[in-house]
Amino acid sequence: MFTTGSKLLIGSAVAAAVFAAAYGITQGGALGTIGLVSAALALAMLAGLNVFVRDSNVSAMDHAAFESSAAAQASARPSLWPLLVAIGATTLTLGLVTSRAFFIIGLAAIIAGGLEWLVAGWSERASADLAYNASARNLLADPLELPVAGAIGAAVVVYAFSRVMLGLPTKSATVAAFAVLAAIVVAAGAFVGMRRGLSRPAMTGAFSVALIALIAAGTVYGLVGERETEEHHTTAYIAEEDECGTEATEADERASQTVANKSNLSAEVTFDGSTLTSMATGFTGTFDTLTLPRSNPNNVMFRNESEGEARLVLEMHPMENSDGELTGPERLCTALVEEGGAQLLTIVFDQPSRALDDGYAFTVPGADASLEVVVP
Repeated sequence: MFTTGSKLLIGSAVAAAVFAAAYGITQGGALGTIGLVSAALALAMLAGLNVFVRDSNVSAMDHAAFESSAAAQASARPSLWPLLVAIGATTLTLGLVTSRAFFIIGLAAIIAGGLEWLVAGWSERASADLAYNASARNLLADPLELPVAGAIGAAVVVYAFSRVMLGLPTKSATVAAFAVLAAIVVAAGAFVGMRRGLSRPAMTGAFSVALIALIAAGTVYGLVGERETEEHHTTAYIAEEDECGTEATEADERASQTVANKSNLSAEVTFDGSTLTSMATGFTGTFDTLTLPRSNPNNVMFRNESEGEARLVLEMHPMENSDGELTGPERLCTALVEEGGAQLLTIVFDQPSRALDDGYAFTVPGADASLEVVVP
């Protein structure tokens, strides 16, 4: 026997199917026919569900349906997991048109919320005892929830700390701020140790306020952005900026003037104030021309035996490609070397000397000294 609600839905489904057939035969429109067929299928599904649950009504004469009816089941307990799934679906949809990060966060929220929702629904139907249902739910979910929650909490705290550290205007401000924060933490720990009778709600509230404050500060500084960090200039930077001259640069400040013993030196280049000479590994004597292999790293030791500071520069003379761009750096150089000091220059040649019009050569800015470099 069909209930009133089932009769209404079944009649609506049949009517939609008849209208779809009539519209398709008389009008021949695909869009309208598809819409009416979809409505008929949806109404048929709702009618089937309503027949299955008996319109949530149980006849007084049907004693067998008392225990299986929807009205005889315990109502679901309040839960936030459906809300998390809805937020995840919204975030995932937003991520499809904005950023992949939102898509990943939304997908993770849907998976986590869906799993928790399933576990909650299963545990609520485990028995008629609410305490037993809660223990069954915790037994199944705690081994997964606690490690994941701990990892997420630690990640949030670390990330918030990092945003605050990088967002403060200076390094000194960062040190001062975290010194004050450390003093507060120590003072709070001492207070808790002295007052052992503090209630759990008071402790939970205090830690919650501190966590919210940290997350809020991390969010603010994360939106503001990191402070500007001054780029540290290197010899590669001054070579790119064509500053390999006699003037001192930031890259030359506190530059090392000694080089540890090396077992893989390709050659030593010495500047005596007027000329450049080389000593190749495995050979005795000095040479006015230096031969170095191609495609392998070459470690060249530069020694300054002049009476002032000097910088060794390797002129690379790169070629231009079809777009008019240089195929490599124009030059490489060391930092300024003091009298009696030494610097190491590592070079990788990707072209032989004959491929370049002017070849390779070592020079010293401010002097006429030059040393030809032959690359087979």
